[in-house]
Amino acid sequence: MKYKIIYIFLMFTFLKTPAQELSNFGGAFVDIGFGARPAGLGNAYVGLANDVNCIVWNPAGISSIKTMQTAFTYTKLLGLVDYNYLAFSLPLKNNQGAGAALIVSGDAALREYTLNLGYSRQFLLDSLYIGFGLKFRYASFGNNSLNAGDYLLFESDEISEGLLNQVKGSAVGFGFDFGVIYSVNEKIKVGLMFRDIYSPLYWDSKVDNQAKKAKGKYSELIPFEPTIGTAFKVAEQIMVTTDYTSVVRKDVSDKLRTGLEVSLLKIISLRGGIQYFLNNEKDEKYSIGLGLNFGAGKARRMHLDYTFMMEEFANSQRISIGLEL
Repeated sequence: MKYKIIYIFLMFTFLKTPAQELSNFGGAFVDIGFGARPAGLGNAYVGLANDVNCIVWNPAGISSIKTMQTAFTYTKLLGLVDYNYLAFSLPLKNNQGAGAALIVSGDAALREYTLNLGYSRQFLLDSLYIGFGLKFRYASFGNNSLNAGDYLLFESDEISEGLLNQVKGSAVGFGFDFGVIYSVNEKIKVGLMFRDIYSPLYWDSKVDNQAKKAKGKYSELIPFEPTIGTAFKVAEQIMVTTDYTSVVRKDVSDKLRTGLEVSLLKIISLRGGIQYFLNNEKDEKYSIGLGLNFGAGKARRMHLDYTFMMEEFANSQRISIGLEL
């Protein structure tokens, strides 16, 4: 309930502020960590990247998947924002693979769509994997309406004024990713992910109040993020992963993430992870997860994954269901 109150307050602050410059969404297309399994590993997945989630984490891993896979993940971030994530991968001839993932988030106030397309190929006797990713992005905002009866703290004329000054618009964009995974030996893998090497967004906004002016048309770049990751098979059923992300924006901290996965009887997986932001603030994120893997043989299997994320403002959950054919 308290988060809804905060949301309402911020929304009215946004509506009643002069519209100039208001269409600049600094938090647009945020990467919250997609897929319950990577989230269970503390989002340390760039070096492992061995299931359908690799399309968004490291496309180099697509060609290492020898079966057709699909997965759907749902989460409600901060108890407010719905995120739906659907991924699909397909093995191709000559040690190649392709995949696609669709991310849909938000509501009429701000809704975002991201389509990821990925391709990968193996080299050097299946030791080196190289992949590319292409993204298409679309967002719409300011299409929400208000019912005066739902907001007793505000007068009807205040709500009407807010709607009149509400900024509306959309954004389109694209982006490029590049990933590499190298198998040092049967136990150690090293991955590199260059996310959003070049990812421009083109915004357009307007306001119904003719006396006000929105920001209009402008463009910006989603920040480039390079990540190096490792995956170490400590034992046959124990995997440890680590990622380090160096960011280029001054207002964001570098990230160090690590995760542990323990498989029991090849059916149950227990996971845990932690994400550190390399700053002086106590904003670490912790995760615990459970996975179930059952079916007939290596193909025709179902995967159920659940992760509980402990975060600074509000805890969240990731729930995934996947098929392997």
